[in-house]
Amino acid sequence: MSKKNKKGFTLIELVAVLVIMAIIALIVTPLVMNIIRKARISADKRSVDAYGRSVELAIATHLLDTGTFPTSMNQLTVEYKGDEVVCTTTQIKSDSSVYLAGCTVGGRSVEGYTYGKEEATPTYTAYKVGDEVKYNNVDYYVIADSGVNEEEVQLLKKDPLTVAQVNQYGAGHVNMYVTSDTSASYYQQANNIDYNGTDTGIGGMAYYSSSTCGSSGSSGCTTDYAQSEIKYVVDAWKTAQAPNATDARLITLDDLTDNLGMELNKTNPTSYQITVTEDTPTWVMGEKYWYWTMTTDTDNVGQVWRVTLRSYAGVYSRSVQYGIGGAVRPVITLSKTNISS
Repeated sequence: MSKKNKKGFTLIELVAVLVIMAIIALIVTPLVMNIIRKARISADKRSVDAYGRSVELAIATHLLDTGTFPTSMNQLTVEYKGDEVVCTTTQIKSDSSVYLAGCTVGGRSVEGYTYGKEEATPTYTAYKVGDEVKYNNVDYYVIADSGVNEEEVQLLKKDPLTVAQVNQYGAGHVNMYVTSDTSASYYQQANNIDYNGTDTGIGGMAYYSSSTCGSSGSSGCTTDYAQSEIKYVVDAWKTAQAPNATDARLITLDDLTDNLGMELNKTNPTSYQITVTEDTPTWVMGEKYWYWTMTTDTDNVGQVWRVTLRSYAGVYSRSVQYGIGGAVRPVITLSKTNISS
């Protein structure tokens, strides 16, 4: 009986097979991992898209339920099921859509993928301090503007309110009228007399808060702008002449020192000296009138003061004087879209 030859793999053949399998693994593994990675990224992008659509549905629901446009994500109830989506940029756009950027899904970065298109940031005219502009046929000076990315600008009325305007906007309110009855306890000096004793014809008033605040005493008077008669006139003037303004007030110490080049020397809690520098525009301080300001400093928050334009080598005093007129030059905050050249 003959024997069959039985031949196995030699060691060299086994090594060759292992080498071939290793080479195949080196080639195939990155391809497989890349396919898996791309599949995961694609799935994460779909998750971002689904989340974005859920946010837009929540925006529409908020509009229907409240009748108001949402301003933040905190106002929305987003119905979304899936891995947690977190985006560093979430912009609710004016067309009720949403823009999402910098997103992660389940903690994984979606590699710069965004949902929707970013709403373009509008740019505006950049004004310099001192530029003359017109709004509602009234002339103003620019006193503060942050540049092309800022929609609003702060303006100082070029001319103070006249006596007729003081009477008009203060009509029917205590002490908001010009009277010749100097004996009355609520006598109001609305004409503005300059330091030479000349009537400038410019409207001004003390900041009385009650009929007991007379020209010869301080009983019933206030220096608080929020309670003052000046605020009543400024607010009434804004309603009639500057309806588009978001704010109307008196010029402040911060305006004078931070934006208009003046230097402030605080001599005591109720007395200041304001020094005109070479950087102070000539139109800030009127040559013929005193005028009212307000302050936001920590010692006298919201108080009204009169800057007296009696100059001693360019130094102006600032003090409280009941019963003595001061011109009113309102400052308004206005959208640049309302300004005409």
